[in-house]
Amino acid sequence: MCGRAFSTYSNEELEYWYFHQPNARKIPEFKSTYNLAPTQETLVLRVVEGERQLDLLHWGLIPPWEKEFKTKLSTINAKSETVFTSPLYKDSIRYRRCIIPLSGFFEWKRDGERKRPFCIRSKRGPILSIAGIWSVWRSPAGDERYSFALLTTAANTFIAKIHDRMPVILAPEQEEAWLDPELTQPIEIARMLKPCPDALLEAYEISVMVNSPRNNREEILEPA
Repeated sequence: MCGRAFSTYSNEELEYWYFHQPNARKIPEFKSTYNLAPTQETLVLRVVEGERQLDLLHWGLIPPWEKEFKTKLSTINAKSETVFTSPLYKDSIRYRRCIIPLSGFFEWKRDGERKRPFCIRSKRGPILSIAGIWSVWRSPAGDERYSFALLTTAANTFIAKIHDRMPVILAPEQEEAWLDPELTQPIEIARMLKPCPDALLEAYEISVMVNSPRNNREEILEPA
């Protein structure tokens, strides 16, 4: 499971990473988040009417059949192994894929009776492109709200030293295909749902301050 992350990139880094030029798109106002948790909003990249677009979406996919914009189901992550058969996710994985730009994520390593938190980030750039799926929920009045889930897969050799699962991290050359609304064949999509290379990531232990989502301060990212 990936249940905590951080986003400390700048507008300029987002523009160059996803649009390859400055001032390419209007980006919603956002602040750096050092302890992103489920039910909070974060920037998500989708293709809308043929154009790449960044919007703030709710973390935790809300099924369209829910009477309110909330659910008791665990929907912050969608497992790659079952995403094509799950009633919750099987339509979204084919028709509503997205990318969640993160600066990194947190994972906890079990050590006897305690769990030690680790910060995991890229060694090659300011952004990790996490594969995701999104959904739209409509109120009785017709208002629309959007939510997403992260895709997870079995850990690569590097992350397996900390945890047995990890987010699906897309390579730059996979991003266009992942967002392509014309790509709907499960066999083609599934080829991208693999662990990233070990060499992409670095990790270090951090303070248990991260355990509470109320702690949203830069000090969280400091090595323990």
